[in-house]
Amino acid sequence: MSHFGILLSVIGLTVFSSAAHAQLRFQRVANLPAPSENAGRFAGGREVQFSSDKKTLIAVFFGSTVRLFDLEKNVPIGEPIRTAGDGEVGFVSNEIGYTADWDSVRLWDTNSGQQIGEPIPHQLREDTIIHPAIHPTGKCIATRATMNSVQLWDVAARRPIGEQRNYSAEVQSLHFSDDGCLLFVNTGGTLYAIDSDTSETVAGPIASEGQFRYFSKQQMLLTTEQEGAVTNQLVIRSTGQQGWPETHRSTLPGTLVRMLPLPNDQVLVQTAKKDHTPAIFVFPLDKPETRIEMETKADRAFGLVVSPDGRHWISSNIRDIRCQEFGKLGPEWQKRIPPSGYDQHLYPLDNEHLVIRDKQEHFGIYKVVDGSEVWNQTGVKRFSVAKNIT
Repeated sequence: MSHFGILLSVIGLTVFSSAAHAQLRFQRVANLPAPSENAGRFAGGREVQFSSDKKTLIAVFFGSTVRLFDLEKNVPIGEPIRTAGDGEVGFVSNEIGYTADWDSVRLWDTNSGQQIGEPIPHQLREDTIIHPAIHPTGKCIATRATMNSVQLWDVAARRPIGEQRNYSAEVQSLHFSDDGCLLFVNTGGTLYAIDSDTSETVAGPIASEGQFRYFSKQQMLLTTEQEGAVTNQLVIRSTGQQGWPETHRSTLPGTLVRMLPLPNDQVLVQTAKKDHTPAIFVFPLDKPETRIEMETKADRAFGLVVSPDGRHWISSNIRDIRCQEFGKLGPEWQKRIPPSGYDQHLYPLDNEHLVIRDKQEHFGIYKVVDGSEVWNQTGVKRFSVAKNIT
């Protein structure tokens, strides 16, 4: 069962999908009131996130106010939470939500809406708003203690784990590995790996242009580097060996746009050439030199998603949206885009459906197999797809 939520001003929706029949059933599960009906700035939601059990929702309303909602009872939880600036929100676990303000992260009991313990240092700035990193089990979080440092925190004990890690450049992102063993710290052109149990540095500094992919099962790290003024390199390292040595390096046809993991230990890479046309190729992790170029006639590619089963890839450009099956030439289907609606954002929902939203706030769910529309809604400003979709 997959769950999908939309914040339409103050309305919550959930979509249920049956993989066996590829049918969607829409059910309104909550009508979420803004914290103050009389306050002019509370015009709607800026962000919405689900707990992993889909029972609780946390929403940020314009006007720097956050609310927790019980989706089973359709009622708010606790009192409105005042926040500062454009901080982020989310869940550490089903029992604990968080709000990130300008200088701290606060934890909230999702049953009572009460704050848990004291605020944890987490620095934000208008040009660098980042989430704290949440361990996959929720046992610890990592925060940007200062703009140039990182601290791991034990959630249950509410105490620091190890020493604060200081860097020479601003911390730009924090991510735990899927297995939770490592915390990756991106300081802008440099990547570090930290042991999540001890806070000790495992690897780094590693040159990285921002995007990276870590495959814990295969013990491989994929990064990109710029060599000279125009040449970009794809670099693969073995994380199972001391010092994480390079095992492969190859030239990319342009600057990296995205790297997407595929089933069967494969990776899809999209780059933008000098003339902005996309280059797309797929390669197996164990034989990265045998990459297969993906043919596309798109002159630009603003968005690209892959269905969860890895059978199809869908891309959008300034003229149309195209769906292609891996291993086949030519699109399965394509949709022309109106001249005023070129900025199309794509999101995979399940193996049978995807979401398309344009800058005019038109929101639709479409079938992957033929591109036919299943459901649509106008005026969608923010939405969220629940994690752990099955």
